Amino acid sequence: MAKHTLGNSNQKRYFAKFYLDAIGQIQADNSVFNKKALIRAHQESCLFHLVMAYQSFIWEIANTYDEDYVSGTTLKQLLESSKENGKTIAELERLYTLETQKGSWLFALLDSWNRIADVNPQATSTVKSSTNLNAIEVRVFNEADELSQLHDWYDNLCILIDEIREMLGEW
Repeated sequence: MAKHTLGNSNQKRYFAKFYLDAIGQIQADNSVFNKKALIRAHQESCLFHLVMAYQSFIWEIANTYDEDYVSGTTLKQLLESSKENGKTIAELERLYTLETQKGSWLFALLDSWNRIADVNPQATSTVKSSTNLNAIEVRVFNEADELSQLHDWYDNLCILIDEIREMLGEW
């Protein structure tokens, strides 16, 4: 693993932890204006950094095995490409199993990200007739939503990355 730096996935994990800590501070502070919207923004930012840490880690593994990994390439495509090159990458297969297994923490994390990042191409917008520029639009979110699992996802991702790095470092 000495061929490349581990900085990108570590940095993304640091940012995710930063947002988790900020969420805790906001929840404890009753003087925060528009608390729910601010918490939701921090949750989505944390989720973004967790997904980017995961994708950066896939790059680390691919780079360790001298496989090309370009942004936008799915893990399945990367595994198929490595098999065409005569390589079986157990670490990526482990990630793929977690990624595709319904009920796993990684499946839930990526599913939440896909729902947040999804844009409906059939969606249309209509012009509002009157707009009050002094009003702030507030959306109400379900308190018991899936983003309440961010701490668990962060912990599980850190454990997974550390375990696989340790295995990669042994050979």
